[in-house]
Parts: sequence; C-alpha cells; structure tokens
Amino acid sequence: MKRRAICFLGKGKAVLKEEEIPGGLMQDEVLVQTLKTLISPGTELALYTGTHVGFKDPKNTWAKYPHYPGYICLARVIEIGPAVSNLKVGDIVLCSLNHCSHGVVKSSDSLVIKIPDDADWEAMLFARMALISCTALVLASYSIGDNVAVIGLGIVGNLCGQLFQLAGTNVYGIEVDPGRISLAKSTGISQIVVGGETSDVKQELLAATDNLGIDIVIEATGIPGLVNQALGLVNNLGQVIMLGSTRGLVNIDVYTHIHRKGLVVRGAHANLMSSPRATGEADGTGKYLRKMINLIHNDSLKVKSLITHRITPDEAVDAYNWLLEKPSTALGVVIDWCS
Repeated sequence: MKRRAICFLGKGKAVLKEEEIPGGLMQDEVLVQTLKTLISPGTELALYTGTHVGFKDPKNTWAKYPHYPGYICLARVIEIGPAVSNLKVGDIVLCSLNHCSHGVVKSSDSLVIKIPDDADWEAMLFARMALISCTALVLASYSIGDNVAVIGLGIVGNLCGQLFQLAGTNVYGIEVDPGRISLAKSTGISQIVVGGETSDVKQELLAATDNLGIDIVIEATGIPGLVNQALGLVNNLGQVIMLGSTRGLVNIDVYTHIHRKGLVVRGAHANLMSSPRATGEADGTGKYLRKMINLIHNDSLKVKSLITHRITPDEAVDAYNWLLEKPSTALGVVIDWCS
C-alpha cells in the first residue's frame, strides 16, 4: 500500500513523498487513514530549521534528517491486528502519527484514543497540544486565587492560560503580537499585558494585582531571552515553570534571580506525563489526554478560534516557509488529508 508523507530531507527542505507501507499488521497494530493533522509550530519549525537541540546530541536518533514531522493526527481505523479489542474498523481516533495519508499505530499506545462520535474533528486535534500545556499544571503547586502569568500566547501558552483559569487561578497573559492578543481574548483570557522590558511588564503586573505580584510564571515560548524575564517577574519564593522547549542556551545570574529569591524552577516537558511520579498514575498520559478531549468536547476549553489556516498536503510543503516568514499571521494550521 502506498502513502503520501511530508518529509524534511534536510535543513529547510520539505517534500511530499510517496512511499510504500509494508503489508501485514502485528498483533496489536492498527492501520489508519488520516483525516486531518495539526502542525505544531514550535517543534516542527525547530526541526525544519535544524535548531532543535536534539540535532547536536548524538544519542538523539529522532531529531535527525531525513525527518518525518508531525505528531498530532486524527484518523479513521481501516484495518486491525488479530489481538486488537479496544478499537474497530471505522472508529475515529486521535493518535501520534506524522503528517501522512496512512500509517500504522499500536492500539495499546496511550496516545491512541477513540474520540466521541459527535466530536468536532478539527477541535479534537488540539487535545494533544492541551496535553502539553497541562504539564505545567500537573507539575506546579498552586491554589485557587493564585496569580499566574503566562509568557507567550501561542497555542501552548493560550491553552495553558485557559487551563489555569479553569483551575481557579487569576491568569495574566504576556504577549507582544496583537493578533495573538486578540485570539487570546476570544478564548476568554482577558487580562493581558503587552510584553516588553521586564521592569515595565513587572510594574503593569503589580498594578493589575493590587501589588500582590505573580506567584507562578509559565514560560511558554521557548525563547532563551525570556527565561530571565520569567525569573524577574515572579515573586520571591515563587515558581517558574519552563513549558516552552528552549531553542538555545540561556545565561542566568543564578544568585540574583534564583538563589536569593528562593525560587523553584521546574521543567515541564510533555514526556514527564508518562511518569507516575508526576501524575500519580501508571498511565498519566492517557488519563490526561482523555481529560483534555472532554474539556474540548464540552467547550470548556476554547480552541476553534485558534485555527488560522486550513491547507492541503501539497500546500503544506510551502507552509513551513511562510510560518517562518510571517509567524504572527499563523497559529493553528490544519492539514486536510481528505482533500
């Protein structure tokens, strides 16, 4: 069986390939036909441009060329292996498949989940991004009424802000792009400070919080320079959660910004959701992904306005270039594999 798949052959070189899928399924495998995929701009652009930190790590076999990008896929089950009992032909599933027309996944994978029959397909794609955002809440220590600032209102930052609001905290978004500010307001994040110099942003946050300041800062951009801003904005004895994957090295005055302030600085990479120490569950990834699906399905988590582009697989090859050139005009880019 042949499939189409997007592939990065090298730095800045994306192609739409046609290739053969080996026949025959293992006991717990499922063959799926892709309906829609969602571009994850931060991760995929880092891989497209060769700036992902994994390229420099010889032990990392994933971030290497050729690379098949993407990990957010909605697909229809078209064939199941002999031992598969939790899925049937015709089911619509959210899964961790690359940008491709067909693929094989394991039915036992925590990231393979059947979605509700009446679910909005495009909205369901954002459950995986919400799972990434949710990592910050799982790893932070917070109470109702705490003041939380989220630096960067891209998809991950926006969803993180919404989730913290649902958890009962006071959320303050920090963003420089007018388009993203407008989108954030459409999803219910109303308290937004325009990004800038740390001292100016801090003064605005103090004014907005009646001088209480910020208890927790979430760095959701991955921009190295904003790590120091996060450390500077948070209260003494506060928490800084590193949610964005930093694309480069950061020079930090540890004594001034961490040691003397008594801060807790915690990484919040999504792979930690599979650790029982993080979630208290043997299958925390699957559990929290189902929670995100339910929040989106009942419209508690607003995602539809985050879709800025719908494109075909042929158009996707060029999409990475205009995502780089005009990042402020694109956020949620859905690839329609049915077109």
